[in-house]
Amino acid sequence: MINIVRTPAPDFLVDQNGKWFKETVRAIEHYTNKNEGSFEFKLYNDTKVKDELKKIFVKCAYCESSYGAVYDGDVEHFRPKGRIKEKNPATPGYYWLANNWDNLFLACQHCNQRRKHILYGETDENGYGKLDQFPLVSEADRLINHEDHDLVFTTEENSRLLIDPCKDDPRIHFNYENTEAVIIPLTNKAIASVNVYVLQRPLLVKERKVQMLKLFGQIKCVMRELERLNRDVNDQVQKDIFTEEFNRLMEYADGKAVYAGMCRFFINRFLEDNNLS
Repeated sequence: MINIVRTPAPDFLVDQNGKWFKETVRAIEHYTNKNEGSFEFKLYNDTKVKDELKKIFVKCAYCESSYGAVYDGDVEHFRPKGRIKEKNPATPGYYWLANNWDNLFLACQHCNQRRKHILYGETDENGYGKLDQFPLVSEADRLINHEDHDLVFTTEENSRLLIDPCKDDPRIHFNYENTEAVIIPLTNKAIASVNVYVLQRPLLVKERKVQMLKLFGQIKCVMRELERLNRDVNDQVQKDIFTEEFNRLMEYADGKAVYAGMCRFFINRFLEDNNLS
């Protein structure tokens, strides 16, 4: 996982005459009047919304897997719109945030939906995936409805146990081990996020390992060219070769690259060990 810079909300989402704003108003009225049943949201998954999200989330916001070749991603509500698993009663969810730009992400099906997995290092198959989960340190801190003010929101933010890649710095929450590319959670937020986003599902770990081994191969190339350059630091041809290999290495850390969070971890360690940072 990496930090992602979110652009300002598109005009159509905040336009008070627009259909997204009006749908939110209807949802608020539905729950304020205590109507039976859940309000049916339809517009958050509109192509216009998804196209804007694709500009920011070029891969899954949580696991960093690529989805573009076979699937265009799920529009995911960070704070669940309909129901909240940890809340009692579970409904309603954060209905007033269903069309809120800061609450919308693009994620792969495995991170967002409830599916059967056997996690890495385990033997039993169970259901995993974010779906309607939004754990807090204390349920007493949870937002109740649309009338809660900014101070209450701040209190819940401080109690939030899921990493928000648009607000948090994942680097302080995760390390990675260098044989199987398994994530090492460093904080309670990391532990909860690994569990809820299913970041240890076997096929994901396998794909991370593939990328890790490619990265390690490129690190060896950089080391080889660095050793050659150190024999004659004035050799311009060798400088150019080293620079080319080094730039290839840094492509693994690019925000658009898959599993860039893991790659940045190993690259930074390599740079520090060789006084290249």
